[in-house]
Amino acid sequence: MNDLRDKNSIKARTKRGNTLAYLQRNRGKAQYRHAPSAGRAANKVLRPLSRKFGPGVSSLRSQWPQIIGEHWAKLSKPTAVRGKTGAKTLHIIAKGPAAAMLQADSTKILERVNQYLGKGTITKLAIKQGRIQIKPKPTLADTHMHGTLETMGNIADTDDNSLQAALNKLGASVKAKTKKQ
Repeated sequence: MNDLRDKNSIKARTKRGNTLAYLQRNRGKAQYRHAPSAGRAANKVLRPLSRKFGPGVSSLRSQWPQIIGEHWAKLSKPTAVRGKTGAKTLHIIAKGPAAAMLQADSTKILERVNQYLGKGTITKLAIKQGRIQIKPKPTLADTHMHGTLETMGNIADTDDNSLQAALNKLGASVKAKTKKQ
């Protein structure tokens, strides 16, 4: 027994070596796995649902200008995809007489939509006249006004008046151009 307490004895070294070899041979496995990524977990739920119910209108809305074209996208928007599998109808609201023009061009639009969603996904289009609120494009003066005011305050602290004069001239020309439009 005293031999095992002595760290340098041959019995003690052999016993320690056997213990280490035993522990390495019979090493335990980790008890818990790390959690799967949120994307993988969501994909397990969403993929069967998308197969069953098909594509939604939200994916069409986000890519509508690329599918139908910039001009027609300003005058129309998809509202719903309804129907059973194999007989789905895409409902579109169009502004004023654009509905008639879209109806006349419905075969081409149907091809483009099916090219985006997959062959045979949508079988019919239902186009209605309605009101569409078009968001006005923000002007240059509106988008940069906040940054310009901060810059003006920072420039006022410096002694360089030539930069201040150049920025004032630029601001006046931008305001004049936006008033003309």
